Amino acid sequence: MKKILILLLIFCATLTNAQEKGYWVCFNVEVDTDGAGDFVQSLDNFMNSDTAKQLPFVITLNEIMFANENNSITHQLCFLAQNADAMANWGSGPPPTPEGIILQMNFQKYVDVKQSILGSPLIFDVKGLGLDYFNIWQFGVKDAATYANAFVKFQKDSKKMMKNATFGLHEAIAGSSKGVTHYFAARATNLTEFLKIRENISNSKAAADFFSKTSPISDIVGVFGGRIIKRYNVN
Repeated sequence: MKKILILLLIFCATLTNAQEKGYWVCFNVEVDTDGAGDFVQSLDNFMNSDTAKQLPFVITLNEIMFANENNSITHQLCFLAQNADAMANWGSGPPPTPEGIILQMNFQKYVDVKQSILGSPLIFDVKGLGLDYFNIWQFGVKDAATYANAFVKFQKDSKKMMKNATFGLHEAIAGSSKGVTHYFAARATNLTEFLKIRENISNSKAAADFFSKTSPISDIVGVFGGRIIKRYNVN
């Protein structure tokens, strides 16, 4: 029996500086249950090494808590960078340091990659990385500009109900599931806080206006939820 991990590498930047456009790469993977501990320990050891601290990414490991029968993922590993320059050496794998070699060995031994996704944050609040719980809606959007404008207004109108929570909008560039063009990310301190905020916003005029504008131009393809369990290179 296998336990699934998702390694989500996200390169994030706010849109206040158009020259600093961020990118993210998501790996959906399955990790053998017997090797999960060794893999995570080798990841810890590598990320705490001096070499890893020089990487141009903020990195998180996430646990998937809610997914449907077609989605076997259980975790995410996330790398975040501020611009395309950080992608210059992407694909080279861990460097050949002792920690990097052991991580690569355990990755090859225990990890089965299911999906790798390249994307970019369109609207993103960096404080969301400090919030543990997240819900991700996968959308197929027919009119990206109209959807983004409606999203910005929804975010503004919901601000007073968003204590310790954030919304984010991301575009899929390559590797996404069939029909998925964008991701709507809601982040909160924990699951309880997310559910309480959801209750308030779901019944608000802001939500009604947002759905009335976006429903004709978008379709929900999937949704999953989880929590960040480790953070690396956050300082």
